[in-house]
Parts: sequence; C-alpha cells; structure tokens
Amino acid sequence: MDYFEPKTIVIAVTTMVFLAIVLDILRRKKRSRYENLQMSSRDINRSSRFEYEEDPFSDSQFPSGGARVVGTRDDDYSAPIENEKQKSLFEQPKQGKFNWDDAPIEQEVTPINIITAPEKQAVEIEEEQAESPEVLIIHLMTAKDQVCNGQLLLDTSVSLGLRYGNMKIFHRHTNQDGSGPVLFSMANLLNPGTFDLNNISQQELVGVTLFMAPSDLDKPSEIFDLMMDVAQQMAEKLQLNIMDETRSSMTKQTIDHYRHRAQQAVLFQERSG
Repeated sequence: MDYFEPKTIVIAVTTMVFLAIVLDILRRKKRSRYENLQMSSRDINRSSRFEYEEDPFSDSQFPSGGARVVGTRDDDYSAPIENEKQKSLFEQPKQGKFNWDDAPIEQEVTPINIITAPEKQAVEIEEEQAESPEVLIIHLMTAKDQVCNGQLLLDTSVSLGLRYGNMKIFHRHTNQDGSGPVLFSMANLLNPGTFDLNNISQQELVGVTLFMAPSDLDKPSEIFDLMMDVAQQMAEKLQLNIMDETRSSMTKQTIDHYRHRAQQAVLFQERSG
C-alpha cells in the first residue's frame, strides 16, 4: 500500500481551502446583488407613492383639483379602499367614433293632439252633457222687487192641469185628472225647489221653473209646445216674465232651438239604445 507524500497532502488541502473560499465569495456577491435589487424595487415604489402624496393636485382631473390618486397600503391588503367608489364617479367615459351607418332611421311620428286645460275642460263638459239626459227648462220670474201670491199661483196651476204630487212639486200628467205618465213638472224657483202646500196661501214667491225630459217621452216636440203654452198662460195671468235656462228673455229663436233639442234628444236616445 502506497502513501502520499506530505508535500502532496499539503497541496491538496490548500487547493480545497482555496476553492471553498472562492465559492463562499461568489455566494456572498450573488446574495448581495439580489438584496440590492429588492431594496431598489421597494425604494422605487415608496418614492413613487411619496411623489403622489407630495403633490395631491398633480394628477387632478379638474382644474380645481377634484380627484386625487390614493396609494395602497403595504401593511393591509385585505382592507377595501373607500375612495374607489368616489373615484369611479369622476371617471369620464371614452368617447367613441360615431358611425353614421349605425344611426337610427327616422320614422314618421303621428302628431299628438295636445289639448290645453281650458279646451280639456270644455271637452269634458261636452262629454258630460252628451252622457246626461237632456232637460228643457223654462223660468217664470216676477219683475224686480215684485212677488207672486202663493194662493193665486196654486189656483192658476190647477186650472192649467198641474197637480201637486211627488217631490212636493207640481206635475202635468197625460190626463187632466192627474193620471198617466208625467209630461212635465213645475218647481219653486228658489231652493230647495219645493212647495209647502199647507202654507202656500201665505207665501209670496218670486217665480217658478217648468222643466221636461224629452228623451223619456214619445212625442217630445208636441209636449214642449204644450209646456210652452202653459208657461205663456201663467205668465199672462200672474204677470211673470218668460226666461230660458240661462235666465235670458225667451225669444222665438230660443223656442225653435228648444223644439229642435227635444227632437234631437229622442234621436240620440234611439242611437244609444
């Protein structure tokens, strides 16, 4: 068995020690360079954050410094940033290029008939009048500062075929004895329109109102002429003025208009029925 010479052993040991020193030096340099890279990266992040904090209005989206960029916290990544919602409110949408090919095609629009408030009210009144039954009204009124004696009114009314009845007013029936359907009625000119038959002789009245519903009658034009004849006789005997429904003087044209309304009411009733 051969043995190494002492000189050879020393050379081998020295070489191994030298290699170990070189490897240790290389390892240290590599580690130092890696740490320097990490430090420089942290410094860059920290310096960038400090720059935003030093000038809060540098990246403002408005001239007055509205929106400010807020950096994240390194020590708590799970905490939500409260300013994210506020920041999203200031983000302006990007304006894209308008494409005329995608523009909507104009369509014909049917004009809408806009009715103003007075016109609407007039239309509603006309509709209510069309739906409500027609009533023809004749007022018999005393002259200013004059009155009519109640007993005289009662006697005249009975002589003309009017009978006291339902609703405490007078009615003209088909028959003179007060039987048959009601043709027209007579009410007190003053509210509530009723007569106190027990005390009528002591009363002083300012007028009465004759009225009829032509849509409920078979021959409304003839019945209107009858009501008009009764009104003229009462006006003559009691010194009363004949007025229309607006309390204007009854003229020949108004009488013709009433007669036409009576006939039209029947035609309207037949169409609607």
